[in-house]
Formats: sequence, structure tokens, C-alpha cells
Amino acid sequence: MHLDRRILSILGIPLALVAFLAFNVFSGIALRGPALDLTENRQFTLSDGTRTMLADIQEPVRLRFYLSSSLRETNPYLWSYAQQARDMLESFREASGGRVEVQVIDPQPFSEEEDRAVGAGLQPILGPDQSTAFLGIAGANTTDDTDVIAMLSPERERFLEYDLTRLVYDLSRPTKPVLGIITGLPLEGSMQDSQVPWQILSQLRQFYDVRMLSGEEYQIDPAIQVLMLVQPDDLPEQNLYAIDQFVMRGGHLLAFTDPFSEAAQAIAQVPGDFAAKIDGLLASWGVELVPDRIAGDPDAARQVAIPQEGGRQQVLPYLPWLSLDGSHVDPGEPAVANLDVINLMSPGVLRPVEGATTSFTPLIQTGPEAGLLDAAPIRTYPDPIAVLRAFQPGSEPLTLAARLTGPAKSAYPTPPASDDPAAPPASAHLAEAQAPLNVVVVADADLLEDQAWLAAQPGGQGQPLPIASNADMVLNLLDTLAGSDALLSLRGRDITLRPFTRIQELQRTAEAEYRVKEEELTASLEEVQAKLQDLGGIGEDQQGMVLTEAQRQEVQGFRARMLDLRAELRAVQLALNQEIDRLEGRLTLINILAVPLAVAVIAVLVALWRRMRTRKRFRPAQG
Repeated sequence: MHLDRRILSILGIPLALVAFLAFNVFSGIALRGPALDLTENRQFTLSDGTRTMLADIQEPVRLRFYLSSSLRETNPYLWSYAQQARDMLESFREASGGRVEVQVIDPQPFSEEEDRAVGAGLQPILGPDQSTAFLGIAGANTTDDTDVIAMLSPERERFLEYDLTRLVYDLSRPTKPVLGIITGLPLEGSMQDSQVPWQILSQLRQFYDVRMLSGEEYQIDPAIQVLMLVQPDDLPEQNLYAIDQFVMRGGHLLAFTDPFSEAAQAIAQVPGDFAAKIDGLLASWGVELVPDRIAGDPDAARQVAIPQEGGRQQVLPYLPWLSLDGSHVDPGEPAVANLDVINLMSPGVLRPVEGATTSFTPLIQTGPEAGLLDAAPIRTYPDPIAVLRAFQPGSEPLTLAARLTGPAKSAYPTPPASDDPAAPPASAHLAEAQAPLNVVVVADADLLEDQAWLAAQPGGQGQPLPIASNADMVLNLLDTLAGSDALLSLRGRDITLRPFTRIQELQRTAEAEYRVKEEELTASLEEVQAKLQDLGGIGEDQQGMVLTEAQRQEVQGFRARMLDLRAELRAVQLALNQEIDRLEGRLTLINILAVPLAVAVIAVLVALWRRMRTRKRFRPAQG
């Protein structure tokens, strides 16, 4: 019996829909093909560091991905981001060979799963009808260690791979390396900031078993794998000796030493010499911090606003505050190679000690036109204009951070005498390093302060977002010293503020022109004032002396010239602002139109290509 064609047609439509849906479901599960990632820094492609870490996991890591289905209706924006996170979790599972187990859970209201989500520390999301939803991850390993991402926020979209990798990395490595810290700066908070720890310390505690040392130890605990010095105060002799012997035993050290710590001065609230006092140790290891000098670089200087008369502001570079890009780092050093921006504040300059047995490898350097600034006036009164006037450019890059490797001798030929029973015996003294040194010295400690690398979100809500890779650099350096590099390729991809380099170049060029005219005006002013001082007045009767008519005309001429020069200065500044505004407008237009135009061009080319193929296929045969 044959079915009627109309019946077949009616039945065929729903069957085709079912087949189409089934194929989509099947392809979504079984045919996960490659995706094209056109974002800067390949934000949606797993990095080599992540793949290496996932391939090395020995014990299973369980990730419970809490995703409330109610978000589909109440918050489509979060729901869309959740699908992105879900795809990346699936990539983690595949790259780990199944050792990262991913379980997607929909915690319904008042359910046992909702209680588990709350108990794990996930952050509830309040819906418009006062209902709660969840979008977070709770992880665990085979030894019942746990860690969570309380809420996956689209604001941290750039950080997604890093956050997931950090979570898996911590759970796959239950025992954290031990990090000892000796500091003269308030990393744990101060009265000025309501005892809130610096963000760098919070990040260090995610990856290390951090132990804050008093700075009075006779011996560094052998359990400490890496020691970090942060602008230490005047350390007693026994502690300097303990640090030296820690390095001689093969311990690894990261030292932040600064000829002028702005953070320390802010705490003291008085000008002073807040330089770290570890010069003797550094010299014995083969490096010297140039005394009482600060690095200034006109090409990398950050812009600051100086109040002017009439409520106006003058924007100009402050030479001691540097913002260094990838051209200032050693591309062969994994700890810094992937970092885009490093902000420094009044950094010092490092140079190798002549005749040292260690190798001195620069990690971060200024540009070739940088110069040395006298630290004294900057400590007392940091005047950006005075710094610019006094600046003398150099002819070669200055080293701001360096790695020291190789054989070294102790800073103490013999152990210091001590009657304290806590002091180590003289027989334990090491006159030279038992293993090649691995020490990193950074000539700036203020880079660790929050304001150097973090900026508040608009409206002051949420966690501050990084504008520089300072924390990434510190963690990377510690990882290389501790012998771990799983996260090196990820750090530095999370910068939220990327400057327009062309705009900055325009600002520097116009500022240089502006500065020349300002110096011309200042020189003329000083010259005329000196002449008038010789005459004993400035155009009025003083001590019985009166200027002649010719002298009065000279003064009036100068005043007219001064007004003309000021008008020229305003014109230069106006031209600068107009050029910057035009460039910003062009960049904005390009950003808005570039993608649609690119898609349209590709679509036209594809259509033309298909049309040509069709014509060739159906071209009539000749003769």
C-alpha cells in the first residue's frame, strides 16, 4: 500500500526538524572542530603553558560547574558568558586526557545542590524576582583540598583561562612552595589604608605558603625555598648574615631594593632617605645599586597633570614614573617575555660590580636616551617641571632589574661574633656558595604598591582591575626561582588598559615643542629681571631711583613679548589637543567599522568565487 504524497509531505516536515536537531546535538557533542580565534593575545585558545600543565597532572581534579538554568531568562548576558566558560572547561577536560573531571550542575532553589553551592563559598546572584542563581566553580582533589571561583564575572573575561588554570594548578599541587618575606613596607596593611593588605600579598598567598619573617632571624628556615626582600629597613647584622648564608646554601632570592621608596615616605609622611640598606650583600653577589640616583626616561615616562593658574591643568611627562612595554624586557627571559606593561615609580639603576664572578643578565631596561636623576630633590619636593629642566639624556639603556647567576663568595669571610645561643655555630659557616647563585634584583619596591598597577572600576564597584603586569612579573620571577613555569605564558594577558602609543608619541612631540618655548620665555624673563635688578627697580620708584622713558619702553616691550609667547604656548597646546582628538576619532571610527567591513568584503569575495565556479561548471560546450 502506497502512502499519499500529501501525508508524506506533512510527516516529512517534522521528521526533517527532528533530524536537524539531532544532528546539531550530535555535532555539538562529537564533532568539536577547531575554532578561529582572532582576538589579541589569542584569548580563547589554550596557551602552551596551560596544555603542558594539564598534560602533567597525575591525580584527578574534580570541577563542579554550578550554572543555574534560570540565568537564561533573567540574565542572558551572564548566560552567554557561562557558555564560553563551559566551552573552556571542556577544552581543559580534553587537554588533560580526562584527568580534569567537569560536572555541570543546575542548583535549583531550595535543593541540596544549592546548599552545596552555598557551603562551598559560591556567591549567589540575586534575580529580579529576588530568586538566587549561581555561576561559579568549586574544585577538589583526591586529598580533599578545595578551592573555588565564587562567581565567574564577564568583567574578568580576559582572565578566564588564567583563573581556571590557577584553580586546576593549585588543586593538582596540594603542597605549595614556601616563600619567606622580609619587608620594611606595610604589605599586610597600615593605619593609612585601614590595615588592608596590599593586593600583591593576596596574590602571593594563592600560590605560595607565605611566611612573614621579622628581620631579626639568626638563620632562615631551611623549609623556605625562595626568600623575598622588599625594601628592608636597617637589618641587624645577624639577619644580614642569615640572608647571606641562605643564598650560600643554594637558596633563591628575589630582592626589591629602591634608592627612594615613595611608599615608605608616604607612611612616614616626612621627606627622608628611605633606601634599603643591603648594599654589602649585593656587592658580594656582583651587583651595585647606583647610590642616590633615579632612572628617568622621556620615552617611557607616564603623563601627569600639573595645576595651573585659572584652574587649567598642564599635562607633561614625569620622568621618574615609567611605563615600560615589551621592548624594554629581555625576550629570552620567560619571566618577563610575555608581559605587556610594567609600571615603576622612581626606580634605581643596577650595574655589575667590576671583577664579579657572577653573570649579570639585565631583565628590564630603559630606553637608550634615559638618564640618571639626582634623588635628593625628588625625595624633598617632586616637581615634574624642575625634573624636566634638569634632565640630561644618556646614550645607553639603564638596567632596572637583573638576574645574577654563577659562583659567588659570602659577604662574610668569617661569621660575625655572637654570644647569643640562637646564633648558628661557626662550624656551619659557608665562605662560598655551594651551588651557582640564582638571585634576581629589582631596583624598585614601589611597583608592588596597589596604585602602581591597579585602577578602580568605574563607579568604585568591584575589585580593582590591573593596568600593568607588575603582579604577574613578581609571580613569574618567583616561579622561575622556585622551579615552576606552568603559568608563565598566561600572566600578562590580563591588562585592561592598553594605551594608544600613537597618541602618546604625539603628546611627547608636542610637549617637547611646548617645553622649548617655555624655556625661551623663562630665559628671557630672567634676563630682563636681572637687568632691572641692576637698575634697582621694576618700573616704579625704589630707593630714589626712577627708570627712564627708554627703560620703561623696554619693560613694556618685554611684557608685550611675554604675552605673545604665552599666546604661542596656548596655540601649541591647542594644536596638540586638536590633533589628539582627531586621531582618537579616527581610531574609534575604525574600531566600529572595521569588523563589519571585513565581514562584508569576505562575503562579497565568497559570493564572487561561488559565482565563478558555477559559471565554469555549467559553461556550454563549444562546437
